[in-house]
Amino acid sequence: MQTENLIEKLIACWPTRRAFAAEVGANVEAVHKWARAGRVPADWQAAVVKAAAARGLTFATAEWMLAVHDRSSEVKGAA
Repeated sequence: MQTENLIEKLIACWPTRRAFAAEVGANVEAVHKWARAGRVPADWQAAVVKAAAARGLTFATAEWMLAVHDRSSEVKGAA
């Protein structure tokens, strides 16, 4: 079952992936990988949440990030 790629949708809230990468402090190649995989490495999740908050993206909280990356929800088929 194909699930929605919420990380790709989050990244798309920036005008470009390069802009997202700059605000998070990552390189753009890494951001492309995150978008494809639908996952942000644990070491980068706090920076992504902070950058989202700075942009006023109120949905992208730490709790949201944890839920997106919760592997048990994948097993259950939840998004």
